[in-house]
Amino acid sequence: MNITKIEVIPFSVPINSFADAYTGFATSNAVLVKIHAEDGTIGFGEACAWEPEFYGETIESVSSTIDKYVSPHIIGQNPFNINHIMSIIDAKIARLTCVKEGIDLALHDLVGKLLGVPVYTLLGGSFRDKIPVASEIGIDTPEEMAKNALRVVDLGIKVIKIKGSHDMNLDIKRIYSVREAVGDQVELRLDPNAAWTTMGTIKTMNQLEECKLQLLEQPIPGWDLKGMSHIRNSIGIPLMADEGIWTPQDVIKIAENGAADLINIKIAKSCGLHLGKKIEAVAETVGIPCIAGTEIEPGFSLIAKLHFAASIKEHPIASEFTELTLLKANILNHKIEIEDGCVKVPNGPGFGVELDEEIFERYIVKC
Repeated sequence: MNITKIEVIPFSVPINSFADAYTGFATSNAVLVKIHAEDGTIGFGEACAWEPEFYGETIESVSSTIDKYVSPHIIGQNPFNINHIMSIIDAKIARLTCVKEGIDLALHDLVGKLLGVPVYTLLGGSFRDKIPVASEIGIDTPEEMAKNALRVVDLGIKVIKIKGSHDMNLDIKRIYSVREAVGDQVELRLDPNAAWTTMGTIKTMNQLEECKLQLLEQPIPGWDLKGMSHIRNSIGIPLMADEGIWTPQDVIKIAENGAADLINIKIAKSCGLHLGKKIEAVAETVGIPCIAGTEIEPGFSLIAKLHFAASIKEHPIASEFTELTLLKANILNHKIEIEDGCVKVPNGPGFGVELDEEIFERYIVKC
């Protein structure tokens, strides 16, 4: 059984406007990747490329890179050899994690369909059949962020991550406003996306003690492990790493520096599921639990996260699915419902969902 063809289709799904410390946006941009096997089976993947300010990739660059530099080297390969195929791609192109995510996800969906098993089975099996979910609220005025938080709670989500900005004093007002709006029954996280300073973080967190935050995520740049360690030893809540985690080796550096209590694994950063599982395995070895993080995934990558989160052994708190509160359209034939703060994991072959071709057609982008 060999790969016979690879298709790439850029698309853009509208979302409720959202802003973080990097940029603001109103669409979730991605590239649909279709890998065809010689028996006619198709695996669907998705390369998220909505924030070039962070990833350095766009729907145009992802599409052309897969067409010109990836497809020629993996057509004819056996799709069951996922790690081997990904190593071929690694040898041809450095970094470009979104490109690799698209191929990785399509391979997992294809192999799952060929074997008649869910993707989480390919990842070693499932520890849970439903995933507790958290959602972010983007940067806005304190009043608007409070309203957005209430809207998220109304959808049945019990954990909210507040985005921080370069203005720490205004962030304090934002967080107090959200806490006052949602009360004490909702867990709050804070994520400045590396926009703060070490000393500023410690000072700000002292002023936020009354808000009883669940955790603080990556307040300073990912390379500053000593700063992260200093923050971790100076605040009274768990510290989660995100921008500092791209590879399994990064986990070892985090552990050696005592720089985080938790790790946020984003499959767009980890080149998909195969490397994401390696990151999780190293994290388990050094005793750091993980969650699946959000990149406002518009379709198959959203479902891939559910399978990934189901396969994580140490998963003590909710994984992040901000897309569930922002997307204005569903390109899949599967309706995702939030029940008691959780989402069920599809259990059909592959990702267990298919593309709604008619709806998807509306959002295709010509590059």
